[in-house]
Amino acid sequence: MMFRGLFEYTIDPKGRVNVPAPFRDLVQKSGQESLMITKFQDCLYVFPHEEWARIEEKLASVPSTDRQLAPFVRSFGGSAVEVAFDKQGRVLVPPSLRAYAGLEKDVAIIGMQRRFEIWSLQRHQQSCADFEKELTQNPELAKRISDLGI
Repeated sequence: MMFRGLFEYTIDPKGRVNVPAPFRDLVQKSGQESLMITKFQDCLYVFPHEEWARIEEKLASVPSTDRQLAPFVRSFGGSAVEVAFDKQGRVLVPPSLRAYAGLEKDVAIIGMQRRFEIWSLQRHQQSCADFEKELTQNPELAKRISDLGI
């Protein structure tokens, strides 16, 4: 399952947001009517269940005594919730996750291959601008991207 593309939507006052039809079709073709959603890096990460199961296995392998990774596991795994599609193909984003990601009105939904992300449109635009600036000022970053073969 590969999620691709950038879509812009409006989140309604109740916190419901459209899942892009191509993304929803991929999920529903695999027999699922819901997704897993969590917070990370100023946005929300959204996973189909089979990908989330793979991630949970990795999270479960982190010892609770690992002082560096345990807080990540606690935040990432502990914030995860299952969200179901409604009849219009929307999902209800819980208030705590909306607040974390700054989702108030305009949102960007971005395909990231095995997951997709939900961003405040303003934050996403700022993140893109920051990246472009970093790319022009950091030759090491440009080299790392080149090393990917892109």
